[in-house]
Amino acid sequence: MTNRATCDVEVGQLNEQDALEVFNGIARRELGISGSEFLRRWDTGTYQTTDRDDIDGLSEVVAAISLVR
Repeated sequence: MTNRATCDVEVGQLNEQDALEVFNGIARRELGISGSEFLRRWDTGTYQTTDRDDIDGLSEVVAAISLVR
């Protein structure tokens, strides 16, 4: 199991650019892809039939979508 650092910043405190950077970092750390690549795949349905527990880190990135949308 990976030890993950936490961040004590509230979502409302982030401006749009900072939120995008945080999301990008989460996507890179968890899935090894950029945040924009994850969103492109998400929007095209790549993960639609995938159980979020089947891909390590997917549920963390999905939970972070609210940072950018």
